[in-house]
Amino acid sequence: MPEPALVIETCVECEQDLEHCHGTAIVHCDGTGDCAENPGCRLAVEQHLFEISCDEVECSCAAPDPWAAWPGEQAAAS
Repeated sequence: MPEPALVIETCVECEQDLEHCHGTAIVHCDGTGDCAENPGCRLAVEQHLFEISCDEVECSCAAPDPWAAWPGEQAAAS
């Protein structure tokens, strides 16, 4: 039988009164991040408990460039 999980009442950052988020930061292709649990959260990615890549949540910024398949079209546009 597995042992019960250890439950911690407070985290170290909370005990030290450090600014942090218990949520998950979704890291976008340009390096910016959004908090998955709190849209109003403005903390940096590093201040979140967890980080995931935006392609894991099917974010559109991870989509391939639609012009990549058409090198002639891309050159003509520039």
